[in-house]
Order: sequence, then C-alpha cells, then structure tokens
Amino acid sequence: MARKQRDNFTSQDVEAEPVICQLCERVIPDDQIEHHHLVPRSKGGRVTVPLHRICHSHIHAGFTDAQLAKKFSTISAILEDPAIQKFVSWVKTKPIGFDDEAEEPGRRR
Repeated sequence: MARKQRDNFTSQDVEAEPVICQLCERVIPDDQIEHHHLVPRSKGGRVTVPLHRICHSHIHAGFTDAQLAKKFSTISAILEDPAIQKFVSWVKTKPIGFDDEAEEPGRRR
C-alpha cells in the first residue's frame, strides 16, 4: 500500500493570523498582547479575551473587580460605558504599535 505524501513544510512557513483586540478592533503586536479575564480571577473568572496592553490597562483603571464581575463581564457591556466609548474612539486613531499608560482614577499629572 502506498504511503500518503505529506507536504513537507515547517510551522515557520505558515504566517500566523493577526490577533485582533476585542475592545478597539485593531491588530495587536506580539509584544502588546494581554489577556483580560471577563470576570476577574479573584471572582472566579476563567474566560479571557485578547486586548492591547493600553486597552487592558484602561479597563482596569476605570472599573473595580466587583464592577467587572457584576456589570461589565462582557466586551459589549464594557463598550456601553461612555468613558470606554470615548477611549476607544480616541485609541482607534492611533497607530497599531501605540502604547501609553492609562491614567489611574483620581491621579492628576
């Protein structure tokens, strides 16, 4: 019986699909991927979504773990918040590799 011929290629030959941020819908560079627990781990959450570092920081700068667990446990719920909507419309204008620190609430520069 003849053996099946398999294409001889390595995983390096296959280009990886770009990872898209679930919040701002931009491509995330490999060095900026962070996984956000929709329900914080401290509240028993396990499901994660990929986000830019800046988007992830902004979510945690604006909401407590309790708020995330009770009211903002989905991306669509997070996107309903006016402050997040303002942030997303701003960050969508930035280049793909843009990275900045989210301002902590109550902290002024």
